[in-house]
Amino acid sequence: MSGRPLPRSRLDALVPSLLTGQALVSLVPATGDHAWAAGAAWDVARAAAKGGDRRVALVDLWLERPTLHEVVGLSPTEGIVDAFEYDVSLTKAAHEIDRVFFIAAGTVTAHAGDLFANPRWRKLHGGFRSEDALLLLYLSAGALARLSTVPDGLIVLSADGYEPESSIGQGITAAMERGIPLLGVVRERWTPLATPAPPSDPRAVAPPPGRISAATRPGIRAGASHRLARPVVVAVTLAAGTAGGWALLARGAEQRAPVPAAPASATRTAAPPAPPAPPARPQPRLDSLAWTVQLAAYARLDRALALADRLAADGITPFVTPVTLGPRRGGTVWYRVLAGGYRTRDSAVAVRATLWSRRLAQRGQGDVLRAPYSYAVKGTAAADDLRARGIPALARDRDGHLLVGAFETPEQAGVLEARLKRAGIGATLVTRMGTAP
Repeated sequence: MSGRPLPRSRLDALVPSLLTGQALVSLVPATGDHAWAAGAAWDVARAAAKGGDRRVALVDLWLERPTLHEVVGLSPTEGIVDAFEYDVSLTKAAHEIDRVFFIAAGTVTAHAGDLFANPRWRKLHGGFRSEDALLLLYLSAGALARLSTVPDGLIVLSADGYEPESSIGQGITAAMERGIPLLGVVRERWTPLATPAPPSDPRAVAPPPGRISAATRPGIRAGASHRLARPVVVAVTLAAGTAGGWALLARGAEQRAPVPAAPASATRTAAPPAPPAPPARPQPRLDSLAWTVQLAAYARLDRALALADRLAADGITPFVTPVTLGPRRGGTVWYRVLAGGYRTRDSAVAVRATLWSRRLAQRGQGDVLRAPYSYAVKGTAAADDLRARGIPALARDRDGHLLVGAFETPEQAGVLEARLKRAGIGATLVTRMGTAP
């Protein structure tokens, strides 16, 4: 056995510092007990995400026998195979659980080798590095040998350690010779068990009951021997051709919890004067320009503005929307880049297709959202002045007021509302109206 032992009970203390500076790390089981290995991989991912300072994604690449979705507590769902082969957006395939963005294996594939060798892994690797995020890949030693990118590190998963002379051990040694450093070995305890439990049969490769099959997927003929001729899409890769741009945002977690109202004083004479009632929140109208297309989300405002400026140069009205994933993420702010404001969802879908045909976005990229709210800035402030103060004002309404952001709910605009108040800038939350924002 070799490699630094990482007792499973101490992963929370050991993993965060161990993975500092790493962008892509492979988690390789060296045991026949796949249930234990999958559980250990999930523990590593949660330990890496502990504290919420870094975005962490875990991908199940054990395609022959995926079990991670069961450990995580999900039913069989679309995943990495669907993203690479069927144009499913990674934004939709990712599930945020315990601060980890988990991507399941997804549909059964006959082209696993092509998936591992796809050059887009190198782009994903670079994208996670540029965003100081962490991508964890759960895969076999054989799959690691076929991966198109070289991970920053390797963690072996085995309750009692592993022997370098074994077949799996030789695969791990080959990975190290390829230049992948062995960061450690996750074990059940510091020393091996006196009588290790018999491993399950590692030869079983049947998918678990209920897993999506190509035969049951709509639009895919059973027994088709050829691969679908669709472009391989990774949602994290942006239309600009760079590898940056983390877009794995679970929109359902972005609404801020409303602050409960303070109880009224029991003594009327001792109570201070009642503050003025807050202005009523606008109600979105049916004829508002409520629909938009989210193309990306960045951790840095300058990156989001760069993409927005490219859209504006091509005649697309952009919005940059600061949002937070709430207290569970420690208030981390993301900057969504959205394209246009439209009356109907069908109009937004048609514009998204235009963005694809004009190569302003990669085919399959872009989520259609209903986000009717924006902040309208009062006065005659210049857009460049506001941008210099961290307020991404880009569009104007029909009355000439600068608009900032496009929000799904009034509560989601809380980040921008606080930023406007700190800057002393007057603004009103409105619903976008007119023939153009």
